[in-house]
Amino acid sequence: MIFGAAGHTGKYLTHKMQSIADIELSVFVRNPQKFEGMDLSGVNVIQGDVLKPEDVKRAMEGQDVLLCSLDGNVLPMAQNIAAAVEETSVKRIIWITGMGIHHEICGIHGIMLNQLAKKMPEYITAADTIAASSAVTTLLRCPGIRDGEGETYRLTREGEKPACWFVDRAAIAQCMADMIADETLGANESLGITN
Repeated sequence: MIFGAAGHTGKYLTHKMQSIADIELSVFVRNPQKFEGMDLSGVNVIQGDVLKPEDVKRAMEGQDVLLCSLDGNVLPMAQNIAAAVEETSVKRIIWITGMGIHHEICGIHGIMLNQLAKKMPEYITAADTIAASSAVTTLLRCPGIRDGEGETYRLTREGEKPACWFVDRAAIAQCMADMIADETLGANESLGITN
């Protein structure tokens, strides 16, 4: 299941997961009209609001893996998802967040990211809430996300210098597909992703 499927990155995720034969895909969206013009054949569209705990629990029932590309008021979203893990079948969460949330980047880029993190502390707490849940989790820490079809990606652990300062949405989608195929890839880790 994809949370945030109607966003820019979410649409890349939806398209990628649709192309994989053995994935049964569900998407959770507040406004299905945002998919206008997209072919959603074979996709189970569940309408709801991730800020409503009952909607989140209903959506997560029967799911194995959550791919989360959320923005806005992310802390209550993360809290609702983490709480629902305890009562549903979800075993794995892959959560997109920002590079620098744990002050893991050194140098001038680290200083800039630390300033940004101070302005958005709820994104840090949301990521930590997901990581502390009982599911197997991956925090996928992204630098500048851009539209792009480059599927090649590099992963770095916290404390390692990233290869560059951008990542294509297609690379994020490919990485998540690889993590679904190999359950050990990124399991209970916080990883930076770049092209």
